[in-house]
Amino acid sequence: GMLVWDKRLNGTGGYRTAQYRDMVILLRSTAGWTENLLSVLMNEGIPAYAESRTGYFTTLEVETVLSLLSVIDNPMQDIPLAAVLKSPIVGLTDEELAVMMARYRSCAEKGQNRGIYGALCHMHNMDMTGSEASSEASSEACSENTVKKIRRFWELLENFRRESAYLPIHELIYRLYEETGYYNYVAAMPAGETRKANLDMLVEKAAVYEETSYQGLFHFVRYIESLKKYNTDFGEAATVGEEDNTVRIMSIHKSKGLEFPVVFLAGMGKKFNRQDVYGKILIDPELGIGTDYLDLENRLKTTTLKKNVLKRKMELDNLGEELRVLYVAMTRAKEQLIMTGTDRYLARTLDKYAQVPLTDGQIPYTILSTAGSFLDWILMSLSSSKVRISMTEVPLTEIVGGELVRQVQNRESKEQLLGLDTKAEYDREFRHMLDKYLGFQYPYQADIRLHTKMSVSELKKQGQLTDEAESVCMEGPLPVYHGTAPAGAGGAARGTAYHRAMELLPFHELESREDVEAYLDRMLERQQFTRENYDLIDCGVIWSFLRSDLGQRMRQALAKGRLHKEQQFVMGLPAREIGAGDSDELVVIQGIIDAYFEEDGCLVLMDYKTDKVSAAQTLVEHYKKQLDYYERALSQMTGKQVKEKVIYSLTLQQAILC
Repeated sequence: GMLVWDKRLNGTGGYRTAQYRDMVILLRSTAGWTENLLSVLMNEGIPAYAESRTGYFTTLEVETVLSLLSVIDNPMQDIPLAAVLKSPIVGLTDEELAVMMARYRSCAEKGQNRGIYGALCHMHNMDMTGSEASSEASSEACSENTVKKIRRFWELLENFRRESAYLPIHELIYRLYEETGYYNYVAAMPAGETRKANLDMLVEKAAVYEETSYQGLFHFVRYIESLKKYNTDFGEAATVGEEDNTVRIMSIHKSKGLEFPVVFLAGMGKKFNRQDVYGKILIDPELGIGTDYLDLENRLKTTTLKKNVLKRKMELDNLGEELRVLYVAMTRAKEQLIMTGTDRYLARTLDKYAQVPLTDGQIPYTILSTAGSFLDWILMSLSSSKVRISMTEVPLTEIVGGELVRQVQNRESKEQLLGLDTKAEYDREFRHMLDKYLGFQYPYQADIRLHTKMSVSELKKQGQLTDEAESVCMEGPLPVYHGTAPAGAGGAARGTAYHRAMELLPFHELESREDVEAYLDRMLERQQFTRENYDLIDCGVIWSFLRSDLGQRMRQALAKGRLHKEQQFVMGLPAREIGAGDSDELVVIQGIIDAYFEEDGCLVLMDYKTDKVSAAQTLVEHYKKQLDYYERALSQMTGKQVKEKVIYSLTLQQAILC
């Protein structure tokens, strides 16, 4: 119920109840602290977040997936395999794993495989033989539940090892998430959003890795091992925004310039780092270099006066820096500042600083310079009556005792829940409520995987070959190119070139093949046409089209302003109607009509095709559905009837009614 001031409230500012996002935990250094703080807060149901530059590879979820990848690459690795078997992916207990290994070591024939993988193979082989002796041995070794776990994992491992030979790494990891259910499992854990983001980040890193010259699971596993070896860490994935309602954990340096309603300044009892003043050589920009004195004859070493001076100066400089850091931390709070620290000898320290003699209301310099931690400075100041700090001492026994009581209660609750008879009905009304919610079926399940937007080409590919595949598998006359075709130029490139030419050419102004060539040359000079497209065009094919009956009709329509080229359209159709799913939801269909023209109050729709085919019927079979969509779109856009649908094959140089 604590109230904090919010200047953005109602536009003019006002008090509101404090939330998690109003609180921050500040640390002198986050190393070694954030993991424990996050764990405790999450277990208490308090959302917390700490931006970390390290710890990515040591997170539970990432370590588990990396262990599984190592096992898929090479199952003859005991440590990764044991980690996977004990993880939620398989779920073997310590006892089950021990019994499996003991049974394997006691068998006479161990085969070629050794270690945990050998025991796994042994259990699987016993389960598959089905012999009486094997069945008896299997029942002695493990329970039926254990055998089911091993059998399921064996099938998963075999599938993953087979798929790893041809799947990209990032797709394989997606498969791991989906088949094992581990992604959903970590999402239900404390800090589930961060854990999911860590797994997503692993997929991203795998995709980036595959853009290099290295390929395959083996190289990826070695790459991750190298990153661990040389301490190259990504840091945990960031999932929190400024407005997210969560407690933030950050270093004091990161908090500079920021203010928070409630600040917890933690770790006050941590001793200052003074390692740099104990070196063999001390360097100061003002006093120079200080070293030890060596007596080579008597084999003695001692510090010099200059080194002692440098040491004291560096100590005082470091203390000054720590005091400035403490000032920064204490001035971050707007409403309340809570400082926490531990001291093994707190009673002795309190007695030491109980009666600090103040000079002009301030702590003497000689006493200030003896501090070994932030806590020392705070305790020194408590002797002054002007300090507005209230201190509460909590004995360790009280904290530990309370935690022990709570853990015992949690354990008893867990045992009570596990011991419940799940078939018995303890509360009829509650049972009906559970059935209602857990048995709920989402009425729009068919719409979940529905594409909200598709192109006509995508619809065609659902049940047919792509243009490029068709151009490879169908036989027909090869076109004659305007110039030299680029090496590897396929059907898609040739189709693009001809469509671009048909779009730009003014049909009604072209009276000969030479006119076509001249106009293409001008388009190339104006950079309306690329050299690659230019080299793929045969002007004779275009001139043959213009001389055809369809070409003449299009020339007349263009002269009257009734010809439309490259007409884009967007329309909505029910998913069931286009075969995209069992749903009446509308799917947005987009496409581009090559050309259409108006004739006698009706429309003539046409589509250019460059497929290398030997029969006109082949084009009709492959593209009729596509032109049906075009017809429907044209009718909706113009309100006019389409009287003809024509495919013009540039390869056959023939107009085909569809």
